[in-house]
Amino acid sequence: MLPQVVFVQNSVHLAGAQKSLSRLLSAPGMKPHDPVLLAGQEGWLTQHCSAHAVRWLRLPFPASRSLAGRLWGNWLFAKQAAKSLRTLLEKDRPLIVHTNDHPDSLLGLALARELAAVPLLTLRTPGMSQRDFEKYRCGDHSHIIAVGDELFHKVHPWISGQRPLTLVHNGVTAEEILPPLDWPAGEKLARVLVLGSIIPRKGWQDLVEALLILESNLPAGPLPEIHFLGDLLGQDAAATLDTARLKRFAVSFLGVDENYRERLRQYALAVHPSRSESFGMAALECVAAGVPLLAATSGVIPEFIPNETFLFPPQQSAVLAEKLALLLQLDPPVIASQFTFSEAQRTIQDRFATPGTVRKLHQIYTGLKPAHA
Repeated sequence: MLPQVVFVQNSVHLAGAQKSLSRLLSAPGMKPHDPVLLAGQEGWLTQHCSAHAVRWLRLPFPASRSLAGRLWGNWLFAKQAAKSLRTLLEKDRPLIVHTNDHPDSLLGLALARELAAVPLLTLRTPGMSQRDFEKYRCGDHSHIIAVGDELFHKVHPWISGQRPLTLVHNGVTAEEILPPLDWPAGEKLARVLVLGSIIPRKGWQDLVEALLILESNLPAGPLPEIHFLGDLLGQDAAATLDTARLKRFAVSFLGVDENYRERLRQYALAVHPSRSESFGMAALECVAAGVPLLAATSGVIPEFIPNETFLFPPQQSAVLAEKLALLLQLDPPVIASQFTFSEAQRTIQDRFATPGTVRKLHQIYTGLKPAHA
């Protein structure tokens, strides 16, 4: 009998980790495991589950800042969650509690104990330290998954062979891989889309610094509008980034768009200036959607962008400005041609597709020994 899987994910807003999890939950290859989502909130991810007939349960996650308070809160939460989940779980069936990142590791462990389940943990946060790894007792899980090569190699020495550690890549579905649009020739770029969010790690400040360089270096004439797409976290983004310094580039902030792919395909060029990524899901989705992307070499991004013209080192605003200046001289059809989508999307199909990720998870799930063994 295949094990059933309970996925633990507190936040349900539209972001990379949640979107990656949504693809797994609704993938045909995951159905034999009868997945159930345990979430701390209601929102985009729970709506996705409802739309795809994936069962879910919402309970507010403990929020204590002290370790003692957190452990007590997790114990109480695990009791309540286990009781509420009983009606969604098949009796006497092997069970796995799969926690979706290290901040919820302690809670996942508590729930696994309460349900007599096998605990499994996916690590997604590139900035996670060894102290975080130990504080959240990540090594207590029966199997650990690291998303992306960089995080895998970072975590590997912390495990010291005591627990299985598997490298897994996020992926997109076949339906998300689209040919580039046919843009009219002879027209310059009217606007450029910037991916990410307002948090410093996503590099929006680096892009603004690059725009300031371009304003000084580019000849007189019209410049494209710059549209920032991503979570603003309630901040005044213009003030945070001090965009009032820009005199020639018009800037706007679009916030989060649930129709992400449709929004992407309104642009002939996007920029992904992230300083650090364990993977680079937003960048992968952009290239899969057939939109040329100028991106920082964080996460696995260089593996699916074959042309160096579209890559720059993270936090190097001067290099970003130089690369962007070259692209702004080209019209959209030339940009798309130089991006070499055939090679880029072939790599995505071969290495970064959701069915491959699900097959690897299936192998992990079926290889785990039941908790009572």
